[in-house]
Amino acid sequence: MSRGLCAYAITREHTPDPDVRLVTHDGLALVVAEVDLAPFAELEANPAQWTKEPDDDDPLVVLARRHDAVVRAVFARNPVLPLRFGTILRDEMAAVRLLTDNHEQAAAYLDRVAGHREWGVRARLPHPGQPAEARTEGLSGTEYLAMRRDRLAAAARTRRDGSAAAAALHEALSRHATESVHRTRKSAVPLLDTAYLVRVDAEPAFHEEAQAHEELAVDVTGPWPPYSFVHWELNTEAVAHA
Repeated sequence: MSRGLCAYAITREHTPDPDVRLVTHDGLALVVAEVDLAPFAELEANPAQWTKEPDDDDPLVVLARRHDAVVRAVFARNPVLPLRFGTILRDEMAAVRLLTDNHEQAAAYLDRVAGHREWGVRARLPHPGQPAEARTEGLSGTEYLAMRRDRLAAAARTRRDGSAAAAALHEALSRHATESVHRTRKSAVPLLDTAYLVRVDAEPAFHEEAQAHEELAVDVTGPWPPYSFVHWELNTEAVAHA
Protein backbone atom coordinates (compact mmCIF):
# COMPACT_ATOMS: atom_id res chain seq x y z
CA MET A 1 0.00 0.00 0.00
CA SER A 2 1.57 3.29 -1.12
CA ARG A 3 -1.27 5.71 -0.40
CA GLY A 4 -3.72 5.97 2.45
CA LEU A 5 -5.66 8.43 4.58
CA CYS A 6 -4.03 10.12 7.55
CA ALA A 7 -6.73 10.77 10.16
CA TYR A 8 -6.23 13.83 12.35
CA ALA A 9 -9.35 14.30 14.45
CA ILE A 10 -13.04 13.63 14.82
CA THR A 11 -15.30 16.66 14.88
CA ARG A 12 -18.89 17.56 14.14
CA GLU A 13 -20.10 17.64 10.58
CA HIS A 14 -19.73 21.16 9.17
CA THR A 15 -18.77 23.04 6.05
CA PRO A 16 -14.98 22.71 6.04
CA ASP A 17 -12.34 25.20 5.01
CA PRO A 18 -11.04 24.61 1.47
CA ASP A 19 -7.82 22.98 2.69
CA VAL A 20 -9.56 20.52 5.06
CA ARG A 21 -11.13 17.26 3.87
CA LEU A 22 -13.92 15.67 5.88
CA VAL A 23 -15.40 12.19 5.74
CA THR A 24 -18.85 12.43 7.33
CA HIS A 25 -21.33 10.05 8.93
CA ASP A 26 -24.45 10.74 11.00
CA GLY A 27 -23.45 14.20 12.21
CA LEU A 28 -19.79 13.42 12.82
CA ALA A 29 -16.83 14.12 10.59
CA LEU A 30 -13.35 12.66 10.34
CA VAL A 31 -10.61 15.09 9.30
CA VAL A 32 -8.34 13.31 6.83
CA ALA A 33 -5.74 13.85 4.14
CA GLU A 34 -4.46 11.48 1.47
CA VAL A 35 -0.80 10.79 2.17
CA ASP A 36 2.15 8.81 0.96
CA LEU A 37 2.60 5.98 3.46
CA ALA A 38 6.37 5.68 3.01
CA PRO A 39 7.34 8.18 5.77
CA PHE A 40 4.95 6.51 8.22
CA ALA A 41 6.31 3.07 7.30
CA GLU A 42 9.83 4.31 7.96
CA LEU A 43 8.84 5.64 11.36
CA GLU A 44 7.14 2.36 12.24
CA ALA A 45 10.16 0.37 11.10
CA ASN A 46 12.55 2.57 13.12
CA PRO A 47 10.86 3.30 16.46
CA ALA A 48 14.09 4.80 17.84
CA GLN A 49 13.26 7.90 15.81
CA TRP A 50 10.44 8.59 18.25
CA THR A 51 12.81 8.92 21.21
CA LYS A 52 15.81 10.72 19.76
CA GLU A 53 16.19 14.50 19.74
CA PRO A 54 14.96 15.36 16.22
CA ASP A 55 16.02 18.17 13.92
CA ASP A 56 13.49 20.69 12.64
CA ASP A 57 13.55 19.06 9.19
CA ASP A 58 13.34 15.51 10.55
CA PRO A 59 10.43 13.65 8.90
CA LEU A 60 8.93 12.95 12.32
CA VAL A 61 8.93 16.64 13.20
CA VAL A 62 7.45 17.65 9.85
CA LEU A 63 4.66 15.08 10.12
CA ALA A 64 3.91 15.88 13.77
CA ARG A 65 3.86 19.61 13.05
CA ARG A 66 1.44 19.05 10.19
CA HIS A 67 -0.77 16.89 12.41
CA ASP A 68 -0.95 19.57 15.10
CA ALA A 69 -1.58 22.35 12.55
CA VAL A 70 -4.55 20.51 11.04
CA VAL A 71 -6.06 19.75 14.45
CA ARG A 72 -5.64 23.37 15.50
CA ALA A 73 -7.20 24.69 12.29
CA VAL A 74 -10.37 22.67 12.92
CA PHE A 75 -10.30 23.39 16.66
CA ALA A 76 -10.40 27.13 15.96
CA ARG A 77 -14.07 26.76 14.98
CA ASN A 78 -15.29 23.36 16.16
CA PRO A 79 -14.80 20.94 19.05
CA VAL A 80 -12.32 18.21 18.21
CA LEU A 81 -11.35 14.75 19.36
CA PRO A 82 -7.64 14.65 18.44
CA LEU A 83 -6.51 11.29 17.15
CA ARG A 84 -3.16 9.72 17.84
CA PHE A 85 -0.44 10.96 15.54
CA GLY A 86 0.13 8.46 12.73
CA THR A 87 -3.43 7.08 12.58
CA ILE A 88 -3.62 5.72 9.01
CA LEU A 89 -6.75 4.37 7.30
CA ARG A 90 -6.90 2.30 4.16
CA ASP A 91 -9.56 4.34 2.39
CA GLU A 92 -12.73 6.39 2.78
CA MET A 93 -14.79 3.30 3.53
CA ALA A 94 -12.50 2.58 6.48
CA ALA A 95 -12.94 6.18 7.65
CA VAL A 96 -16.72 5.81 7.65
CA ARG A 97 -16.38 2.55 9.57
CA LEU A 98 -14.24 4.25 12.20
CA LEU A 99 -16.95 6.88 12.67
CA THR A 100 -19.65 4.21 12.81
CA ASP A 101 -17.84 2.01 15.33
CA ASN A 102 -17.00 4.94 17.64
CA HIS A 103 -20.04 7.14 17.10
CA GLU A 104 -21.56 7.05 20.59
CA GLN A 105 -18.31 7.67 22.45
CA ALA A 106 -17.06 10.30 20.03
CA ALA A 107 -20.34 12.23 20.10
CA ALA A 108 -20.35 12.20 23.92
CA TYR A 109 -16.74 13.39 24.00
CA LEU A 110 -17.45 16.28 21.62
CA ASP A 111 -20.42 17.33 23.75
CA ARG A 112 -18.17 17.30 26.82
CA VAL A 113 -15.39 19.47 25.36
CA ALA A 114 -17.55 21.86 23.31
CA GLY A 115 -16.90 25.45 24.35
CA HIS A 116 -13.73 24.45 26.22
CA ARG A 117 -10.02 24.86 25.61
CA GLU A 118 -7.03 23.20 27.26
CA TRP A 119 -4.53 25.26 29.26
CA GLY A 120 -1.29 23.99 30.76
CA VAL A 121 -0.04 25.33 34.09
CA ARG A 122 3.41 24.83 35.58
CA ALA A 123 4.34 26.27 38.96
CA ARG A 124 7.64 26.32 40.79
CA LEU A 125 9.28 28.24 43.54
CA PRO A 126 10.92 31.45 42.32
CA HIS A 127 14.65 31.05 41.89
CA PRO A 128 16.26 33.03 44.70
CA GLY A 129 19.91 33.91 44.63
CA GLN A 130 22.18 31.19 45.94
CA PRO A 131 22.62 31.58 49.69
CA ALA A 132 26.05 32.56 50.81
CA GLU A 133 28.20 29.69 51.95
CA ALA A 134 28.16 29.47 55.71
CA ARG A 135 31.50 30.06 57.37
CA THR A 136 32.76 26.96 59.08
CA GLU A 137 36.11 28.19 60.33
CA GLY A 138 36.38 27.95 64.06
CA LEU A 139 33.19 25.93 64.46
CA SER A 140 33.24 22.98 66.77
CA GLY A 141 31.88 19.68 65.55
CA THR A 142 28.68 20.24 67.53
CA GLU A 143 28.22 23.75 66.11
CA TYR A 144 28.82 22.53 62.56
CA LEU A 145 26.25 19.76 62.90
CA ALA A 146 23.73 22.24 64.35
CA MET A 147 24.31 24.59 61.40
CA ARG A 148 23.81 21.72 58.94
CA ARG A 149 20.65 20.64 60.73
CA ASP A 150 19.24 24.18 60.60
CA ARG A 151 20.00 24.54 56.89
CA LEU A 152 18.41 21.17 56.06
CA ALA A 153 15.35 22.02 58.15
CA ALA A 154 15.01 25.36 56.34
CA ALA A 155 15.22 23.61 52.95
CA ALA A 156 12.58 21.10 54.05
CA ARG A 157 10.29 23.93 55.19
CA THR A 158 10.72 25.62 51.81
CA ARG A 159 9.76 22.42 49.99
CA ARG A 160 6.73 21.90 52.24
CA ASP A 161 5.64 25.51 51.80
CA GLY A 162 6.07 25.21 48.03
CA SER A 163 4.05 21.99 47.87
CA ALA A 164 1.29 23.54 49.98
CA ALA A 165 1.22 26.63 47.75
CA ALA A 166 1.04 24.46 44.62
CA ALA A 167 -1.83 22.44 46.11
CA ALA A 168 -3.67 25.67 46.94
CA LEU A 169 -3.10 26.94 43.39
CA HIS A 170 -4.44 23.71 41.90
CA GLU A 171 -7.52 23.83 44.13
CA ALA A 172 -8.19 27.44 43.12
CA LEU A 173 -7.71 26.77 39.40
CA SER A 174 -9.92 23.69 39.55
CA ARG A 175 -12.84 25.87 40.63
CA HIS A 176 -12.69 27.51 37.17
CA ALA A 177 -12.05 24.29 35.21
CA THR A 178 -14.30 21.44 34.16
CA GLU A 179 -11.55 18.82 34.38
CA SER A 180 -7.84 18.58 35.08
CA VAL A 181 -5.09 16.06 34.39
CA HIS A 182 -1.82 15.95 36.31
CA ARG A 183 1.12 15.27 34.05
CA THR A 184 3.78 12.79 35.08
CA ARG A 185 6.78 14.54 36.58
CA LYS A 186 10.26 13.05 36.66
CA SER A 187 11.32 15.28 39.54
CA ALA A 188 9.88 17.57 42.20
CA VAL A 189 10.37 20.53 39.86
CA PRO A 190 7.96 21.91 38.82
CA LEU A 191 5.73 21.65 41.88
CA LEU A 192 2.65 21.65 39.64
CA ASP A 193 2.39 20.47 36.03
CA THR A 194 -1.27 20.12 35.12
CA ALA A 195 -3.59 20.47 32.14
CA TYR A 196 -6.97 22.11 32.70
CA LEU A 197 -10.06 21.94 30.52
CA VAL A 198 -11.63 25.39 30.85
CA ARG A 199 -14.81 26.87 29.44
CA VAL A 200 -14.06 29.86 27.24
CA ASP A 201 -16.27 32.10 29.38
CA ALA A 202 -14.35 31.01 32.52
CA GLU A 203 -10.91 31.76 31.08
CA PRO A 204 -10.59 35.35 32.44
CA ALA A 205 -11.18 34.16 36.01
CA PHE A 206 -8.87 31.17 35.45
CA HIS A 207 -6.00 33.39 34.29
CA GLU A 208 -6.57 35.91 37.07
CA GLU A 209 -6.33 33.10 39.60
CA ALA A 210 -3.16 31.76 38.00
CA GLN A 211 -1.41 35.09 38.52
CA ALA A 212 -2.73 35.68 42.05
CA HIS A 213 -0.30 33.29 43.78
CA GLU A 214 2.79 35.48 44.08
CA GLU A 215 4.71 32.95 46.17
CA LEU A 216 5.05 30.80 43.06
CA ALA A 217 6.43 31.36 39.58
CA VAL A 218 3.51 30.30 37.37
CA ASP A 219 3.72 29.62 33.62
CA VAL A 220 0.49 29.23 31.64
CA THR A 221 0.53 27.80 28.11
CA GLY A 222 -2.28 27.47 25.59
CA PRO A 223 -4.92 27.45 24.45
CA TRP A 224 -4.59 23.92 23.08
CA PRO A 225 -6.98 21.42 21.60
CA PRO A 226 -8.00 19.01 24.38
CA TYR A 227 -5.11 16.60 23.80
CA SER A 228 -4.82 15.71 27.50
CA PHE A 229 -8.45 14.74 27.90
CA VAL A 230 -8.73 11.79 25.51
CA HIS A 231 -9.23 9.02 28.06
CA TRP A 232 -10.36 6.19 25.82
CA GLU A 233 -9.08 4.28 22.83
CA LEU A 234 -10.94 4.30 19.54
CA ASN A 235 -12.00 1.05 17.96
CA THR A 236 -9.46 1.19 15.15
CA GLU A 237 -9.92 -2.13 13.40
CA ALA A 238 -10.03 -0.16 10.17
CA VAL A 239 -6.62 1.34 10.79
CA ALA A 240 -4.01 0.29 8.26
CA HIS A 241 -0.41 -0.41 9.14
CA ALA A 242 1.87 1.56 6.86
